[in-house]
Amino acid sequence: MKKEEQSSQGKAKTLKEAAVKFLQAMRGAAPWRFRFCEDNGDSLIASSLAAMLGCFIGYFDALTADDKREWAGHINSFQRQDGWFEDEDISEKNLCPGYRKDRALLHRTRHALFALNALGARPRHQFHFIRHWLGQGKMRKWCEGLNLADYWYSSNMMMDAATYLMNAGLHQKNEEAWRAVRELLDFCDEHINPKTGFHDGGLSETRNAMAGAMHLYPVYILMKRPVLRIGEAIRTTISLQQADGLFGYETGQGGEDCLDYDAIMILSNLSLMDRRHEQAVKTAFQKCLQGIMVCKNIDGGFACHRRNETYYFGTKTTAVAAGKSSLWATYSRLLTIAMIMNHLYPETRPAWRLGANLLEVWDGGTGFIRKEQT
Repeated sequence: MKKEEQSSQGKAKTLKEAAVKFLQAMRGAAPWRFRFCEDNGDSLIASSLAAMLGCFIGYFDALTADDKREWAGHINSFQRQDGWFEDEDISEKNLCPGYRKDRALLHRTRHALFALNALGARPRHQFHFIRHWLGQGKMRKWCEGLNLADYWYSSNMMMDAATYLMNAGLHQKNEEAWRAVRELLDFCDEHINPKTGFHDGGLSETRNAMAGAMHLYPVYILMKRPVLRIGEAIRTTISLQQADGLFGYETGQGGEDCLDYDAIMILSNLSLMDRRHEQAVKTAFQKCLQGIMVCKNIDGGFACHRRNETYYFGTKTTAVAAGKSSLWATYSRLLTIAMIMNHLYPETRPAWRLGANLLEVWDGGTGFIRKEQT
């Protein structure tokens, strides 16, 4: 084995071991209850993210079948009869300004579903709420009511809707659900900005549009739908890279966990579909890999950024003090690093447990699709 391969594999192992220690430190007072960061109480989103992260870094290797069954049972205890997952974390009093209840339900339910996928379990109840999107023209009408001028926010909801519909199509053989997903992607195709390649209709600020477009690319991939304007999307994304190698609005501030992940996910997937930009993408990856480590903390976790401000995962109860580690930042930062290393050092791929959810579709869907077929 070459020294470079040994070094890259050693780095992946070190990152995983450190993340396991951080994950263990986030455990709450009762089994399978976790905290979003060390200063929070336990919550559904934390237990869900802990499962997603735990699967990805191999933490599950030490768990028994009963362990995973109990963890899944805890997450499922938060599901309502109509299908939504909800806890006190997303009560009206805890929502941050601009983070509406409909978005909170969509967001928390998706993470609960992904966590259950990772644990090899299913939700107790079907997602009955998808009926609002079923039927000719219903999905289009819903999309037309979204604010494309904030595509980052709106496309997050679109991704969530597509996730639940694909879930129904796959597990309940619901053909109407598959049609609704195709209708959603038709809407996206019709709103592509030809200059950037993103589906915001040219209404969002470019970085916002990039973050928004990322949410839909895994849906395109899993639906085996051609992605339009690939070259423009790759070039625009690379153009947003800052001098520090990251993709935040400011340079020298540790980037932004979501924006860095979004940009790398676009480049990781789309560069496999259009090889003409391969060298430019690899150069961007090398810069990002160097810059992203500024967000790693001594506790083994990662910070969302290095700005002197509190971070919130949509709610006041997930407040993270400036510079501290959180489950989401650790998961998204490790995903970003793994995506980059998969391209630059493919020998590191086996280090990660790929394919539990859409957030891990970063190799053109290969890992996710393989998991779905087993």
